[in-house]
Amino acid sequence: MNLSKEFRSGGKSVWALKEVNMNVHSSAAAVIGPNGAGKTTLLKIVATLIEPTEGDVLVNGLSVTREPKEVRRSLGLMTVSDRVFYFRLSGMENLIFYASLYHLSLAEAKSRARELLSMVGLEEWGNVQVMKYSLGMMRRLALARALIHDPLVLLLDEPTLGVDVVSARKMREIIRELSREKVILFTSHYMKDVEEIASNIYLIKEGRIVERGDPRSLKSKYAIVEAAVPRDSLPQRMARYVVEERDGNLILRAPVEEIDGLEVEWKRRVDTSLEDVYVALVGEGKMDVRTYQNRRRGGWGRQ
Repeated sequence: MNLSKEFRSGGKSVWALKEVNMNVHSSAAAVIGPNGAGKTTLLKIVATLIEPTEGDVLVNGLSVTREPKEVRRSLGLMTVSDRVFYFRLSGMENLIFYASLYHLSLAEAKSRARELLSMVGLEEWGNVQVMKYSLGMMRRLALARALIHDPLVLLLDEPTLGVDVVSARKMREIIRELSREKVILFTSHYMKDVEEIASNIYLIKEGRIVERGDPRSLKSKYAIVEAAVPRDSLPQRMARYVVEERDGNLILRAPVEEIDGLEVEWKRRVDTSLEDVYVALVGEGKMDVRTYQNRRRGGWGRQ
Protein backbone atom coordinates (compact mmCIF):
# COMPACT_ATOMS: atom_id res chain seq x y z
CA MET A 1 0.00 0.00 0.00
CA ASN A 2 2.52 2.65 1.23
CA LEU A 3 -0.11 5.27 0.47
CA SER A 4 0.62 9.01 0.39
CA LYS A 5 -1.47 11.95 -0.77
CA GLU A 6 -0.23 15.49 -1.31
CA PHE A 7 -2.48 18.51 -1.82
CA ARG A 8 -1.16 21.79 -3.20
CA SER A 9 -2.83 25.17 -2.73
CA GLY A 10 -1.43 28.67 -3.13
CA GLY A 11 2.06 27.33 -3.67
CA LYS A 12 1.93 25.38 -0.42
CA SER A 13 2.14 21.62 -0.05
CA VAL A 14 0.21 19.58 2.51
CA TRP A 15 0.56 15.82 2.92
CA ALA A 16 -2.89 14.54 3.90
CA LEU A 17 -1.55 10.99 4.03
CA LYS A 18 2.01 9.79 4.42
CA GLU A 19 3.16 6.19 3.98
CA VAL A 20 -0.07 4.60 5.18
CA ASN A 21 -0.15 0.80 5.22
CA MET A 22 -3.19 -1.29 6.10
CA ASN A 23 -4.43 -4.84 5.56
CA VAL A 24 -8.17 -5.37 5.86
CA HIS A 25 -9.12 -8.89 4.83
CA SER A 26 -12.33 -9.63 6.73
CA SER A 27 -14.91 -8.30 9.15
CA ALA A 28 -14.92 -4.55 10.00
CA ALA A 29 -12.00 -2.18 10.47
CA ALA A 30 -12.28 1.36 11.81
CA VAL A 31 -10.13 4.36 10.97
CA ILE A 32 -10.23 6.93 13.77
CA GLY A 33 -8.43 10.19 14.41
CA PRO A 34 -8.97 13.93 14.81
CA ASN A 35 -10.52 16.16 12.16
CA GLY A 36 -8.08 16.71 9.32
CA ALA A 37 -6.09 13.56 10.12
CA GLY A 38 -6.69 12.07 6.67
CA LYS A 39 -9.52 9.61 7.30
CA THR A 40 -11.88 10.76 4.56
CA THR A 41 -8.98 11.23 2.13
CA LEU A 42 -8.07 7.59 2.71
CA LEU A 43 -11.63 6.43 1.99
CA LYS A 44 -11.82 8.59 -1.14
CA ILE A 45 -8.65 7.01 -2.50
CA VAL A 46 -9.93 3.49 -1.80
CA ALA A 47 -13.23 4.48 -3.45
CA THR A 48 -11.30 5.69 -6.56
CA LEU A 49 -12.67 9.23 -6.14
CA ILE A 50 -9.17 10.72 -5.94
CA GLU A 51 -5.79 9.33 -6.90
CA PRO A 52 -2.90 8.86 -4.49
CA THR A 53 0.31 10.81 -4.98
CA GLU A 54 2.32 7.72 -4.11
CA GLY A 55 1.48 4.09 -3.49
CA ASP A 56 -1.56 2.06 -4.44
CA VAL A 57 -4.49 0.15 -2.94
CA LEU A 58 -5.63 -3.33 -3.89
CA VAL A 59 -9.35 -4.07 -3.55
CA ASN A 60 -10.20 -7.72 -4.14
CA GLY A 61 -6.85 -7.98 -5.92
CA LEU A 62 -7.53 -4.99 -8.20
CA SER A 63 -5.54 -1.75 -8.28
CA VAL A 64 -7.42 1.50 -7.60
CA THR A 65 -4.96 3.39 -9.82
CA ARG A 66 -4.80 0.99 -12.78
CA GLU A 67 -8.24 -0.67 -12.65
CA PRO A 68 -10.64 1.85 -11.07
CA LYS A 69 -13.71 0.78 -13.04
CA GLU A 70 -13.28 -2.84 -12.02
CA VAL A 71 -12.66 -1.81 -8.40
CA ARG A 72 -15.94 0.13 -8.27
CA ARG A 73 -17.88 -3.02 -9.03
CA SER A 74 -16.60 -4.49 -5.77
CA LEU A 75 -17.26 -1.38 -3.67
CA GLY A 76 -20.24 0.11 -1.91
CA LEU A 77 -19.73 3.67 -0.62
CA MET A 78 -21.75 5.44 2.07
CA THR A 79 -20.86 9.11 2.44
CA VAL A 80 -21.96 11.79 4.90
CA SER A 81 -23.59 13.83 2.12
CA ASP A 82 -27.32 13.74 1.42
CA ARG A 83 -26.73 15.07 -2.09
CA VAL A 84 -26.67 11.55 -3.46
CA PHE A 85 -30.48 11.40 -3.24
CA TYR A 86 -33.26 12.95 -5.30
CA PHE A 87 -35.41 14.48 -2.58
CA ARG A 88 -38.66 14.53 -4.59
CA LEU A 89 -38.38 10.81 -5.28
CA SER A 90 -39.31 8.18 -2.74
CA GLY A 91 -36.78 5.94 -1.04
CA MET A 92 -37.87 3.08 -3.29
CA GLU A 93 -37.53 5.20 -6.45
CA ASN A 94 -34.06 6.35 -5.43
CA LEU A 95 -32.90 2.78 -4.91
CA ILE A 96 -34.41 1.64 -8.21
CA PHE A 97 -32.57 4.45 -9.98
CA TYR A 98 -29.21 3.45 -8.49
CA ALA A 99 -29.90 -0.21 -9.23
CA SER A 100 -30.38 0.71 -12.88
CA LEU A 101 -26.87 2.15 -12.95
CA TYR A 102 -25.62 -1.37 -12.22
CA HIS A 103 -27.74 -2.71 -15.09
CA LEU A 104 -30.33 -4.50 -12.98
CA SER A 105 -33.62 -5.04 -14.77
CA LEU A 106 -36.65 -3.17 -13.44
CA ALA A 107 -37.99 -6.32 -11.80
CA GLU A 108 -34.59 -7.07 -10.22
CA ALA A 109 -34.22 -3.44 -9.08
CA LYS A 110 -37.62 -3.41 -7.39
CA SER A 111 -36.95 -6.71 -5.67
CA ARG A 112 -33.52 -5.59 -4.47
CA ALA A 113 -34.89 -2.23 -3.27
CA ARG A 114 -37.66 -3.91 -1.26
CA GLU A 115 -35.13 -6.31 0.28
CA LEU A 116 -32.79 -3.49 1.34
CA LEU A 117 -35.56 -1.23 2.65
CA SER A 118 -36.66 -4.09 4.87
CA MET A 119 -33.10 -4.77 6.00
CA VAL A 120 -32.55 -1.17 7.13
CA GLY A 121 -36.00 -0.88 8.72
CA LEU A 122 -37.55 1.45 6.14
CA GLU A 123 -40.06 -0.88 4.51
CA GLU A 124 -43.00 1.28 5.65
CA TRP A 125 -41.31 4.41 4.27
CA GLY A 126 -40.36 3.10 0.85
CA ASN A 127 -43.03 5.08 -1.00
CA VAL A 128 -42.47 8.32 0.96
CA GLN A 129 -40.48 11.18 -0.57
CA VAL A 130 -36.95 11.36 0.77
CA MET A 131 -37.48 15.04 1.67
CA LYS A 132 -39.73 13.78 4.50
CA TYR A 133 -37.11 11.45 5.96
CA SER A 134 -35.39 12.18 9.26
CA LEU A 135 -31.58 12.30 9.34
CA GLY A 136 -31.45 8.82 10.85
CA MET A 137 -33.66 7.47 8.08
CA MET A 138 -31.48 9.19 5.48
CA ARG A 139 -28.41 7.48 6.89
CA ARG A 140 -30.09 4.08 6.70
CA LEU A 141 -31.21 4.76 3.14
CA ALA A 142 -27.62 5.74 2.31
CA LEU A 143 -26.47 2.35 3.60
CA ALA A 144 -29.11 0.64 1.47
CA ARG A 145 -27.87 2.58 -1.57
CA ALA A 146 -24.30 1.41 -0.90
CA LEU A 147 -25.55 -2.19 -0.86
CA ILE A 148 -27.69 -2.01 -3.99
CA HIS A 149 -25.27 -4.08 -6.13
CA ASP A 150 -24.29 -6.45 -3.29
CA PRO A 151 -20.63 -5.35 -3.13
CA LEU A 152 -17.90 -7.36 -1.47
CA VAL A 153 -16.40 -4.29 0.25
CA LEU A 154 -18.24 -1.50 2.08
CA LEU A 155 -16.73 1.92 2.74
CA LEU A 156 -18.67 3.86 5.37
CA ASP A 157 -17.81 7.46 6.22
CA GLU A 158 -19.22 8.37 9.65
CA PRO A 159 -22.21 5.97 9.42
CA THR A 160 -23.96 7.31 12.55
CA LEU A 161 -23.06 10.98 12.18
CA GLY A 162 -25.74 13.25 13.63
CA VAL A 163 -28.37 10.56 14.20
CA ASP A 164 -30.32 9.88 17.38
CA VAL A 165 -29.48 7.12 19.83
CA VAL A 166 -32.11 4.68 18.56
CA SER A 167 -31.10 5.13 14.91
CA ALA A 168 -27.41 4.81 15.81
CA ARG A 169 -28.08 1.56 17.64
CA LYS A 170 -30.03 0.20 14.67
CA MET A 171 -27.22 1.20 12.31
CA ARG A 172 -24.60 -0.55 14.46
CA GLU A 173 -26.69 -3.72 14.52
CA ILE A 174 -27.00 -3.71 10.72
CA ILE A 175 -23.29 -3.08 10.15
CA ARG A 176 -22.28 -5.78 12.62
CA GLU A 177 -24.47 -8.27 10.77
CA LEU A 178 -23.07 -7.20 7.40
CA SER A 179 -19.51 -7.62 8.68
CA ARG A 180 -20.12 -11.38 8.88
CA GLU A 181 -20.09 -11.61 5.09
CA LYS A 182 -18.48 -8.41 3.82
CA VAL A 183 -15.25 -6.50 4.33
CA ILE A 184 -16.06 -3.14 5.94
CA LEU A 185 -13.82 -0.13 6.34
CA PHE A 186 -15.39 2.78 8.19
CA THR A 187 -14.49 6.07 9.83
CA SER A 188 -16.02 7.40 13.02
CA HIS A 189 -15.58 9.89 15.82
CA TYR A 190 -17.90 7.84 18.04
CA MET A 191 -15.97 5.35 20.11
CA LYS A 192 -19.13 3.37 20.89
CA ASP A 193 -19.48 2.65 17.17
CA VAL A 194 -15.85 1.60 16.97
CA GLU A 195 -15.98 -0.63 20.03
CA GLU A 196 -19.19 -2.40 19.01
CA ILE A 197 -18.40 -2.86 15.31
CA ALA A 198 -14.66 -2.98 14.65
CA SER A 199 -12.46 -6.02 15.02
CA ASN A 200 -9.44 -3.88 14.13
CA ILE A 201 -8.69 -0.20 14.64
CA TYR A 202 -6.29 2.09 12.81
CA LEU A 203 -5.62 5.37 14.58
CA ILE A 204 -4.42 8.08 12.23
CA LYS A 205 -2.85 11.41 13.15
CA GLU A 206 -1.45 14.02 10.77
CA GLY A 207 -1.71 11.59 7.88
CA ARG A 208 0.16 8.73 9.53
CA ILE A 209 -1.06 5.64 11.32
CA VAL A 210 0.23 5.98 14.87
CA GLU A 211 -1.38 2.88 16.38
CA ARG A 212 -3.31 -0.20 15.36
CA GLY A 213 -4.88 -3.21 17.03
CA ASP A 214 -8.13 -4.73 18.20
CA PRO A 215 -10.16 -2.91 20.90
CA ARG A 216 -9.16 -5.27 23.71
CA SER A 217 -5.41 -5.14 23.03
CA LEU A 218 -5.42 -1.35 22.71
CA LYS A 219 -7.26 -0.90 26.00
CA SER A 220 -4.82 -3.26 27.68
CA LYS A 221 -1.79 -1.49 26.20
CA TYR A 222 -2.98 1.95 27.29
CA ALA A 223 -4.33 1.01 30.72
CA ILE A 224 -5.64 4.08 32.52
CA VAL A 225 -4.95 5.38 36.02
CA GLU A 226 -6.99 8.02 37.79
CA ALA A 227 -4.88 10.25 40.04
CA ALA A 228 -5.14 13.41 42.10
CA VAL A 229 -2.33 15.87 41.38
CA PRO A 230 -1.75 19.11 43.35
CA ARG A 231 -2.91 21.97 41.16
CA ASP A 232 0.39 23.85 41.22
CA SER A 233 2.54 20.85 40.32
CA LEU A 234 0.77 19.74 37.14
CA PRO A 235 3.09 19.78 34.10
CA GLN A 236 1.50 21.55 31.16
CA ARG A 237 1.89 18.47 28.96
CA MET A 238 -0.61 16.71 31.27
CA ALA A 239 -3.35 19.31 30.89
CA ARG A 240 -5.22 17.26 28.30
CA TYR A 241 -5.80 14.49 30.85
CA VAL A 242 -7.54 16.66 33.47
CA VAL A 243 -11.21 15.76 33.96
CA GLU A 244 -12.15 17.81 37.05
CA GLU A 245 -10.95 19.66 40.14
CA ARG A 246 -11.57 18.14 43.55
CA ASP A 247 -10.42 19.23 47.01
CA GLY A 248 -7.77 21.53 45.59
CA ASN A 249 -6.33 18.82 43.33
CA LEU A 250 -6.69 18.22 39.61
CA ILE A 251 -8.08 14.77 38.82
CA LEU A 252 -6.38 13.11 35.87
CA ARG A 253 -7.24 10.05 33.78
CA ALA A 254 -4.06 9.06 31.97
CA PRO A 255 -1.98 6.04 30.90
CA VAL A 256 0.08 4.46 33.65
CA GLU A 257 3.41 5.56 32.20
CA GLU A 258 2.24 9.20 32.05
CA ILE A 259 1.38 9.21 35.75
CA ASP A 260 4.63 7.59 36.86
CA GLY A 261 6.99 10.20 38.27
CA LEU A 262 4.31 12.77 39.09
CA GLU A 263 3.65 14.03 42.59
CA VAL A 264 0.24 12.57 43.41
CA GLU A 265 -2.07 12.58 46.43
CA TRP A 266 -3.56 9.24 45.38
CA LYS A 267 -4.02 7.07 42.31
CA ARG A 268 -6.05 4.03 41.32
CA ARG A 269 -6.52 1.78 38.30
CA VAL A 270 -9.79 2.27 36.43
CA ASP A 271 -11.56 0.60 33.54
CA THR A 272 -10.06 1.81 30.28
CA SER A 273 -12.31 2.87 27.40
CA LEU A 274 -11.44 3.42 23.76
CA GLU A 275 -12.05 7.09 24.40
CA ASP A 276 -9.25 6.99 26.98
CA VAL A 277 -6.96 5.35 24.41
CA TYR A 278 -7.89 7.99 21.85
CA VAL A 279 -7.16 10.86 24.24
CA ALA A 280 -3.87 9.26 25.24
CA LEU A 281 -2.75 9.10 21.62
CA VAL A 282 -4.18 12.17 19.91
CA GLY A 283 -6.28 14.23 22.32
CA GLU A 284 -4.67 17.63 22.73
CA GLY A 285 -7.56 19.48 24.35
CA LYS A 286 -8.26 23.17 24.12
CA MET A 287 -7.26 24.25 27.60
CA ASP A 288 -3.77 24.38 29.05
CA VAL A 289 -2.57 24.92 32.63
CA ARG A 290 -2.14 28.67 32.16
CA THR A 291 -5.72 28.97 30.95
CA TYR A 292 -6.89 27.09 34.01
CA GLN A 293 -4.90 29.23 36.42
CA ASN A 294 -6.33 32.42 34.90
CA ARG A 295 -9.92 31.31 35.37
CA ARG A 296 -11.87 32.59 38.36
CA ARG A 297 -14.92 30.37 38.09
CA GLY A 298 -15.85 26.93 36.85
CA GLY A 299 -13.89 23.73 36.77
CA TRP A 300 -12.15 21.59 34.24
CA GLY A 301 -14.28 19.79 31.71
CA ARG A 302 -13.15 16.90 29.63
CA GLN A 303 -11.65 18.29 26.44
